[in-house]
Amino acid sequence: MPETVFFGVVTFLLVLGPLIILHELGHLWTARRFGVKTLEFGFGYPPRAGGIWSGRTPVTFDSDTIFEIDKNSLIGKTASIRTIIDEEGRSIAVSVRPRSKGDDAEASEGGQIVTGKIKAIEGDQIVVADMLWSFNWLPLGGFVRMVGEEGGSAKDSLGSKPRWQRVVVLGSGAFVNAVIPFILLPLVLMIPAEKPVGDVTIVTVFPGSPADMAGIRSGDRILKVDGRRIENISELQQAVTVKLGAESTWEIESGVPNIFVRPAEPQYQYSGAVEKVVLIPRWKPPSKQIVPVVSDPETQMALAQARVFDVSLGLNSLITVVDEPTDTLYEISDEDAALLDPPAALGDILRVVPVAEEAGKQISLADARLHDNGLGIKTTVQEGATGVQISTENSQIVSKGLNPLEAFPLGWRHALDTMVLTRNALTTTIIGSSNPQFEGPSTVGPIGIGQLTGEIAVADAGIGAKIITFATLAATLSLSLAILNILPIPALDGGRIFFVFVEIVRRGKRISPEREGLVHLVGFALLIGLIAVISVQDVTRIIRGESFF
Repeated sequence: MPETVFFGVVTFLLVLGPLIILHELGHLWTARRFGVKTLEFGFGYPPRAGGIWSGRTPVTFDSDTIFEIDKNSLIGKTASIRTIIDEEGRSIAVSVRPRSKGDDAEASEGGQIVTGKIKAIEGDQIVVADMLWSFNWLPLGGFVRMVGEEGGSAKDSLGSKPRWQRVVVLGSGAFVNAVIPFILLPLVLMIPAEKPVGDVTIVTVFPGSPADMAGIRSGDRILKVDGRRIENISELQQAVTVKLGAESTWEIESGVPNIFVRPAEPQYQYSGAVEKVVLIPRWKPPSKQIVPVVSDPETQMALAQARVFDVSLGLNSLITVVDEPTDTLYEISDEDAALLDPPAALGDILRVVPVAEEAGKQISLADARLHDNGLGIKTTVQEGATGVQISTENSQIVSKGLNPLEAFPLGWRHALDTMVLTRNALTTTIIGSSNPQFEGPSTVGPIGIGQLTGEIAVADAGIGAKIITFATLAATLSLSLAILNILPIPALDGGRIFFVFVEIVRRGKRISPEREGLVHLVGFALLIGLIAVISVQDVTRIIRGESFF
């Protein structure tokens, strides 16, 4: 556990940190291209550990300028210069004093103040390095601080720029995050890595499912889905999940049962003829209750039929230890319970599990079936989007990397798939889908991401495989950041862009900076609260010992 925590922190910073830094660099680059005054680029979040000043802003001084710092010792010191703008548009120093708390906020709001390190005094001008590259103690990403982010008409402020330029500056971070996967995923595919390949074969088909209605039968081989070659189960899962609710074309090779099959011989024979079938993967595949006798085929399945799909299914999965049982499906005597491995005592409620380990809480499936054959690990059968169970025949492990001509088109397709999968995951959360492809935590915060990266880091896999996994995770997180940031959520880039569009709708009439700032402040507080709630869920999951794998 300590090893996982340590590597979780390190790998979390290595995976997520660069994505946020690149996001902020997108804002910085476009802001500078449009002449927006940038005051600080932060690596991490305050408290500040140190920083480097850059830039060269001249401020003219004259005999009326008040120097609270000896003019002869100004060079190399950080100072705040109060200014006015003369008729020629020059910045004239009113006072020069030591930099103090509150000066940065005033400069950010477009106040007539220049803060930074004095680089030189040239004639009647003070040259100030007023762009700070800060290094902060909380290494969770970064930020860029511009003049007039929430409005205002100060010179060189973001608020003074045309609306289209403000939208570009605010959206550039999300754009960078959206582009990263289209570069990263093709590079990943060029790295030689082990990959399982084989014949993806239908084992069973649920009655009434999309696959059943399309005429797919047990033994059929899946060759392609929507033009994608299918060589393993994960490729089929991805191809299906990106087409939820839409028509999907499968190319299959029908299997003919080998009636006189011998041990170690294939159960099906194949003629090589390829057939195309069309089906629609379901957003909300049904979950059916296991019952002795079916009265509603839409929601129920008979035990005998259910065990064709999963032998661990049963009519009940909990059994109580009592003195005198009246129904063996739900009760077991204390005498019989004492003989279990591990044993149980009167009053215990035992859950059926594959292998029992906790005395008084669990009973193994083997012991449960000896007591009553109707017991099982689960009492419901969950169908998938298409209603098939699959396996991989003739499986083997191959290791190869793609050349650039193959890697880039495939990598771009994977990037687009990731965008669709992210959208579909959000949709299934909203509509309450039971699609097994989206099993697991519906929301994961920074702590959960750290747990995930830590588990990858300590997993029993080669360095190459881990690098590929981390790179793929980084691409997925980058797209998630792009989507999240572009949504009209207060305090995020999309929320600020929303206010620009409100201004367009109001024909140039702006929401006051104070009101906009208040909305973003409230939004930020709610966002922090949501992250806190998700983090509590992440910590609870870790305490329970639950893993992502």
